Amino acid sequence: MSTFAHFVTGAVAAAFAIAVVAGWQHFHPAPMMAKVDIIGIVTSQQKILAAQMKPVMDQKAQAEIIESASRFGKNLDVALTQVASECKCTIINSAAIIKDSPSTTYDYTQRVRELTLSDK
Repeated sequence: MSTFAHFVTGAVAAAFAIAVVAGWQHFHPAPMMAKVDIIGIVTSQQKILAAQMKPVMDQKAQAEIIESASRFGKNLDVALTQVASECKCTIINSAAIIKDSPSTTYDYTQRVRELTLSDK
């Protein structure tokens, strides 16, 4: 086989491989990622609850604070689920991100905070 035939065969094989990979990427795109500062949201809620705690509290007031914390946890889970379905993306805790390109990862912390703290 001539050198030209080898070159043409290689070029056709490379073009076919590129077309297959491009087609796969088009029909199977990588999932979109979004970040949320969950630790920041939880820390701010802890500060709010700690400010409500008094050295001498009756059991009813303590139970209300505990119920508020429990309700917050459930609301946070619901908010994260809602935001993930709204953006059709995977939510990642921002503490898990080592390096980030601001133009590629959206930050939904404020949206999650609003949904978590809103009374439904």
